[in-house]
Amino acid sequence: MLAAIDMKLLYFINKGLSCRALDVLMPIMTFFGSGEFIFTLAVVIALVFRKKEKALGGLLTLAGLTVSYYVVTAIKDLVGKPRPFVSLTDINVFIAEKGFSFPSGHATIAFMAAFILSRYFKNTFWLFLIASLIALSRVYLGVHYPVDVIAGSCIGLALGYGISKLV
Repeated sequence: MLAAIDMKLLYFINKGLSCRALDVLMPIMTFFGSGEFIFTLAVVIALVFRKKEKALGGLLTLAGLTVSYYVVTAIKDLVGKPRPFVSLTDINVFIAEKGFSFPSGHATIAFMAAFILSRYFKNTFWLFLIASLIALSRVYLGVHYPVDVIAGSCIGLALGYGISKLV
C-alpha cells in the first residue's frame, strides 16, 4: 500500500506538476540543498557573525553536514534502493545522480541545517519552506521517490535536534 502511494506521488510530482517554470526552478532549489552550498553557507555564517551564538549555528551546521553524510551513506549502502530513473523508464529525468536513492541526502542536510539555524536566528520559518522545496525538487527532478525525501527530512530533523542538544 505504501509503495503504491509512493509511486502515485512520484508520478504526480514528476509528471503531473511538470511545467517550464518548475523545470527552471527545481534545479536551483536542489542546488540549495547540496553539500557544497550548505558548507559554504555554514562557513560564511561561522566567519561573518560576530555574536558567538550565531557563529555557533554555522559551526554546528558544519558538524551536522559531516554527521549527515556518514549517516545517509550508511543507510543508502544498507538499503541499496535504486533511484527512480534506474527502475522506471517513463519519468522525467532532469539531472544525473549516482548511488542509491534511500534516503535523500539533500533533504537530510536541508532539514538538518534548517533546524540548527532556526535555533540561532529569529524568524527563520522560511528555512523550513526552502528545505521542503529542496525535498520536493528531488522528486520533481526524478532522482528520488517521495518516501526517500520524507525519510531524509525526518533524519535531518532528528540530526539537527541531536546536534543542537549536544551544545
